[in-house]
Amino acid sequence: MIGMIGEANQEHLDWKLKEKALELFRRLEQISELPRFDGACVDFHQKRPAMVFIAEKELISQVENGELPKFLKDNDVKRVLVDALWPSNVGILKQLVESGVEVWVLTRPSALHGWRKKHEGKPKGLVEWLERHHPQVLKGFKTEIKNDVYDAVLLRYVKPKYQRRLTKEHLRCWVSMLLYRYARRSRQGLLQQLDALPVSEDERSLRIEMVEDYLMMEATNFIQTIKSCYPKICEMFKDLGIDDGDVVTQAFACDVFMEIDETRSLTENYRKFGLVPEKDREGLIYDGAAKHSLVQLTARRLGVNPRYLITDEKRAFVEEQKTTVEVIYKWKRKWA
Repeated sequence: MIGMIGEANQEHLDWKLKEKALELFRRLEQISELPRFDGACVDFHQKRPAMVFIAEKELISQVENGELPKFLKDNDVKRVLVDALWPSNVGILKQLVESGVEVWVLTRPSALHGWRKKHEGKPKGLVEWLERHHPQVLKGFKTEIKNDVYDAVLLRYVKPKYQRRLTKEHLRCWVSMLLYRYARRSRQGLLQQLDALPVSEDERSLRIEMVEDYLMMEATNFIQTIKSCYPKICEMFKDLGIDDGDVVTQAFACDVFMEIDETRSLTENYRKFGLVPEKDREGLIYDGAAKHSLVQLTARRLGVNPRYLITDEKRAFVEEQKTTVEVIYKWKRKWA
């Protein structure tokens, strides 16, 4: 009996949440200056069903990842905006793209709720903006606004500049990039372990050789995948001066290539890599993995070690990073 009551209460709670989410939707619809995504909005989770919101039908539903393509087809959905690209949802997104659905992804998670740390100045997320300019809309929601149900609704109103359309080429290369990055982290982790463990030089050399072979295999696979999806990328390698077949350097270039968003301005891409004037760096959030690949690519192009650069050399190195981003950005806008 207790179990049955628990299930009934859960169903009631879900119904109440959905009704509150629809109330939030109706309030937001009254704000004319907000943008609106035309299509379904999906809040994904790695271990829970996705939350799907279809505004034109005022429909909110929890859907298992594997059932999402059928659910969207049954509801005649042609466009989808998802909150994030996860390893666990990339297969589903590939299915959607290949079936003709236009799939967009949120490029900045803070576009919904802003930064965790409060700050002064211009609001950095939709909820922050609402709190400042339309507090009445959030009345009754503030303490629970980060619920999955509300996130699916809020996604509809995120600015287009924080959305990026996904292609089958991008998704295919993204998988290869993750495998390459995993091999890189595995190598670094092993080196740290070997420094701490009492192993012989022979064993150390053997283990390093094995992990290096693994890394080279994934780097080569990553480059080949990029080339198969973007056949002209060898011209970009030539523009960067890395067309000599150096697998490691070309893999770093492919990593930076994947992180650059050609649909946004060059300045916005500089910000993603942390390449902004010193006066603007306070509170800057940039992509650490992308930055690491850019630093390594630039260092290998110049034949320097960033750790040992003096002040003037560091400034020149930053400028060279910006040049590297610009070369890849312009190539990607032209050919990708």
